[in-house]
Amino acid sequence: MRTIITILLFFFFVAGAATAQKDYSYLDNEKGTSMEPILAAADPLVRKVEKESFEIVRMEYDLIFDKKSTFRNLYKGWTYGIVAFGDYRIKDIDLTVYKERRGRWEKVEDDSENDDVATVSIKPRRDANYKIVISVYKFKKGYSVGHYGLLIFHE
Repeated sequence: MRTIITILLFFFFVAGAATAQKDYSYLDNEKGTSMEPILAAADPLVRKVEKESFEIVRMEYDLIFDKKSTFRNLYKGWTYGIVAFGDYRIKDIDLTVYKERRGRWEKVEDDSENDDVATVSIKPRRDANYKIVISVYKFKKGYSVGHYGLLIFHE
């Protein structure tokens, strides 16, 4: 049975994750260092998540050259949605989630579709530490760096 989070993530994915793919490059500065484009891309995603009465438990933004890892404890009894998205310079972003088990990282979910938004849904069977890896598979022509955003939310 599909949870509401899975349905919402399906909407992001099938509907093109909507506005994260919109070009906000006009908000950047001359040096290409402004966070405004990625913040503008996040706004409609945050609105969609909150409109469905989900609680965002983490928001993260950073510069990315190839991949970044971040960590989060996820808890039994909750279903989490994780969305990674790129700014106007990122053509294809991927997301892989690993669970720590006995000192090792085991892959539990990934989204490696060909677009600038990646989504996964996780429902932990027990409390555990998770590693979330955001990877840029492909930049748009002329770029080798960009900003990414990450949202983690739950029902």
